[in-house]
Amino acid sequence: MNRRAYIGLCGATVATGLAGCSRVLSVPETAGQVSRIELTESQLSAAEYRQAAAESHETHDSGGVWGKAGNEPAHGLEFQGAWQETLSHGEGIESRHLLAMYRLPPGPEGTESSQVWLWSGIEPTEDVLAHRIDAGISLPSDAELGIYSPAQDVRADEVTEYQVESGRLDADTLGTTMPITSGQVSVDEETEIGDGGTYVAFWEGKSNALQSVAATTEVRWGDLEEAQLDWRLSAKTAP
Repeated sequence: MNRRAYIGLCGATVATGLAGCSRVLSVPETAGQVSRIELTESQLSAAEYRQAAAESHETHDSGGVWGKAGNEPAHGLEFQGAWQETLSHGEGIESRHLLAMYRLPPGPEGTESSQVWLWSGIEPTEDVLAHRIDAGISLPSDAELGIYSPAQDVRADEVTEYQVESGRLDADTLGTTMPITSGQVSVDEETEIGDGGTYVAFWEGKSNALQSVAATTEVRWGDLEEAQLDWRLSAKTAP
């Protein structure tokens, strides 16, 4: 099962003052989606996910899924599943979103755990700019959100890159370095660790250049066979 809820915000047309979904001189628009992900029903195989990740580097270069590493970093984790979505933003603009999960060593009290890897990217145009890209998850009450990365504001006027890495020290986990060329990468105020937790990372700014955001977090499951989460993704564009 893959239940989707769609979120769309259409602004008023500035030129005419009439309400509607015209894209002529419109205010910022957000296309978003929440998808129910069940760990036992992977959309992509490991090979298909590697191909999708490689394609993200063809379009976004070092801003692809694996950042400046360019390829999946060496690690000691077992692939559990992966999913992809594409959102349409009109004017020929699309945003791509990927989520993958890898098995971690058991967490506290022997709980089954996964490292979740998130990536979202968009290719704006000269006329329609990227304003924000979100990549995140929300958990049911029987799953626990652990350490996440990035965990604080990263501004392009201060640094040129940021780290995405697991906080687990007892395993060879996934991590990389992502570039940031404009705006900032931050964490939504809804983010909260613990049971039923939420983690949403985002890039925000104003840019007609390729933009992306990568993030990772640990999830501890109550029952691995019933493991599920809500994948939250969106992107905002505007003239």
